Amino acid sequence: MIYAFNKEDTSLSRMMISFAPWHMRLLVKSITLLQAFRLFPRSFSRVKDMKKFAKGAGGSPYGMGSRLERSGTSEYLEDVSRTDEHYVRVYESSDCWGLDNVGYAVASHLPPAMAGQLIAFEGGKRDWNALETKCIGLGDPYCEFKLVPGEIDELGKSLEKDFPVVEKIHERMIENLMEFLLHEQPFRERPQLGSDVHLHVVGHAMGFPHLGERYRIAQRMGGARSGKIIGERLITAGVTGDEAIKRVFDFMNYCKVGKVTLDETIRIRENCETTRTKLATAIREPSCYFTTGFLNGLFSAVKSKHVREVKCIVAGDPYCEWEII
Repeated sequence: MIYAFNKEDTSLSRMMISFAPWHMRLLVKSITLLQAFRLFPRSFSRVKDMKKFAKGAGGSPYGMGSRLERSGTSEYLEDVSRTDEHYVRVYESSDCWGLDNVGYAVASHLPPAMAGQLIAFEGGKRDWNALETKCIGLGDPYCEFKLVPGEIDELGKSLEKDFPVVEKIHERMIENLMEFLLHEQPFRERPQLGSDVHLHVVGHAMGFPHLGERYRIAQRMGGARSGKIIGERLITAGVTGDEAIKRVFDFMNYCKVGKVTLDETIRIRENCETTRTKLATAIREPSCYFTTGFLNGLFSAVKSKHVREVKCIVAGDPYCEWEII
């Protein structure tokens, strides 16, 4: 689902450009003008045209974009690419960092986003796809994927993750989180890009509630399960009650989820989950699906209580707020 959403999101970038920063709007308009005068390729079949796009489009993921949003450092591999088969290498991918040797390719942001951009800049004439061929999750020192127009036979199988696979990835992430909560062990920094990522990357994982109830349920259930597991492990380690809640909220502030405070209610100012929903959809109701699920799972495990969202930035409130019940 995330692969399809991310590809569609960037393939519609010409339609959604009004939501982009001014320099991205300027970039797209400039490229459109250059294409009209045949100074910028209308097709990206040839290596020399792809190279021009990769090195010249400073705001795209192929140029400065991936580094600016700290999702990775991308490099077009012109020596191994050929007509209608292009290879891109990504160092320090934010999707995969910390998931070394889990045994699976796990990148979900840049590969489909880059495929979608090719669709957009070719005017939707061809359907591009991306298949990850190397990954930190597979034990490689970097991630690498190929871009081709049309279907890729192996793509569906590579994207499907059965329950044991998801559990293994989830367990690795929980282990890293518990090291922070119990021992104040900071997350492993990437050598060049550090630990932060741009809000745009978060939006590509959480910003699609308009696509239907199935997606929203998945967000709520995933959040609730994660919160419950974290609460239970804190209790097992001897951290209970208000101290457990405080540690988790300190972690949320550390990760810049938003500005989280706890009094009689829970408030999150500048909540990262809602930003894209407010800007790019017509939804105007409480929409913190993952956060609400997470808080419910945490409070049910630690304090035998639940929460209910009563205010939300998407609904026009100045902050997101939950009452504890």
